[in-house]
Amino acid sequence: MDGQPYMGTTQPWQVFAWVATRCGEFYIRVASVNLTREGVSVLVRLKANSWRQKWSKDEAIDLVASHLKRGEWTPLLTMWLGDGQAKRRKVLSSEYKLMIAAKEPWRLGKSIGARKALVATGREAFVKLREAAGIYGGLLDSLKAHKWIYIKLATDDVLRVAHKLKTEKRSIDILREAYRQNNGEITTVSHTEADKPGAVAVAGVVMHLELVSGRGGSLIAKHFTRDVGKALATADKLKAAGLRPNVVRSNANYVVYIAMSDLLKLAEGDEAVRRAVALYLADKVKNGTPRQREIAEKILKTSLFSTNVFQCLSASLRLVLLAPRAA
Repeated sequence: MDGQPYMGTTQPWQVFAWVATRCGEFYIRVASVNLTREGVSVLVRLKANSWRQKWSKDEAIDLVASHLKRGEWTPLLTMWLGDGQAKRRKVLSSEYKLMIAAKEPWRLGKSIGARKALVATGREAFVKLREAAGIYGGLLDSLKAHKWIYIKLATDDVLRVAHKLKTEKRSIDILREAYRQNNGEITTVSHTEADKPGAVAVAGVVMHLELVSGRGGSLIAKHFTRDVGKALATADKLKAAGLRPNVVRSNANYVVYIAMSDLLKLAEGDEAVRRAVALYLADKVKNGTPRQREIAEKILKTSLFSTNVFQCLSASLRLVLLAPRAA
């Protein structure tokens, strides 16, 4: 780049944040345009023609580290805005870690993985970054820079609480806002499909059972469709049956699912559902992974499946439970 500062980014705010600190003439070009599920991704490359590059990348990193040792956080702020890594979920849960992507992470701090440096931890580190921004923070506010927002969420309790309330919408509510008109038609139950292992008919909707690891393990029922209107219509039908469904996007599908609490409540009053769930769990006890077996056994020990009704299930279920496990 002829010894001139340059950068590339797909974040529009980074373009303005970068040029704001380098007055003069710029060379800017659009390197690529890609269509993604989220929209258009534009890669922009810039060069500051009126400036000369004073340091190599390694020298710049060493300077950031030496300034930080002297208690000067401004160089680290600029570096973090470029190569910093943060997850909103962790910030909202008060897990404060200042991490930066680097080829040689040991130059900046503790190596986390192959190319990630843990520079500092604790809320105070983010307070220092916010203080270091000074008047530059006003520009970052205007640009709605997501990394700057993370800094503010880490340092402002009121903002963090407000942000949590704003973002606690379930995915089904977000989809409803995006697709207010609902003309989806629900496919009627196919007895052939409902009779398949692991399938269960819930309020006239064929759903598929699935064990989820998580903390203590859980069981959910899912219904897949590629049409958002049908997904929302299916959710409405489940809601009308007294359930609390949710809808999430998974690749090309929309997944309507109900949690274990709803599923087991439904099984209490519906022998067909209870039977389907019991058979599915019994199969996982016999043929599932060690984790699936652990979760399935735990659920089968609940009072719902230890009642007389469960004891009177078909001989096929008892045979599955008593059959030797696969090696």
